[in-house]
Amino acid sequence: MTVNDPRLLAAQLALEKLKAAIFSKTTVRPGLDRDRTNALLSELESQLMALKFSYMEPKEMADSPIVASIYEGSKKLYLGYKEALDSGFKPLQRANVLWAFMILSGLKRRFQNSGKKPTHGIDIVAVTIRNITKNNALLTTRCIAGPSDFTIVTNILTLKTGNTLAAAILPPAVVGGVVSEAMFLGPGPMEEKPGTFIDPDDADTKEVDGMLYNETSRL
Repeated sequence: MTVNDPRLLAAQLALEKLKAAIFSKTTVRPGLDRDRTNALLSELESQLMALKFSYMEPKEMADSPIVASIYEGSKKLYLGYKEALDSGFKPLQRANVLWAFMILSGLKRRFQNSGKKPTHGIDIVAVTIRNITKNNALLTTRCIAGPSDFTIVTNILTLKTGNTLAAAILPPAVVGGVVSEAMFLGPGPMEEKPGTFIDPDDADTKEVDGMLYNETSRL
């Protein structure tokens, strides 16, 4: 049933986090006024609900006008808030906004996977560690993934700069006092180029599946 599709549940979670960040008390001055922001968010919510109760096949969803419209709507919101991302938002709010835009704009691509487990609703990518700092009993790493970069806090203490690993791009969370934007799926290393998307079926995602299930089950 599409109502329980992990890709749509992740998109719904992304929209909730986006709304929470945008409507929080911040000094953000976006390029979109309040009315236009509300209209775009309402359209995205309606479109996601239409997909959840459409009972379309995933491949049909991928090429549907609704998914195309979700991409365009999230793009308009992103462009309206792009310049404001580095001023006004707190670090966790900013990370949630970026994660939400990534999830909403990538729906078409994710409808190409099997949709069998919660991690099919997010992205798993190859990341290369650019730098590492000690964070008490943890490590704070800064990683590159093609044109993107992520901060990942981990308890894998054997990591080194230059290592390439698989990482699940999760809803951001504060770990060890730092906003962590992803979770390494094992110590690696791997040969894929940073930014390469990895099929969740090819990775050990049991822990991440549990985390995502707990988040989306509250929707």
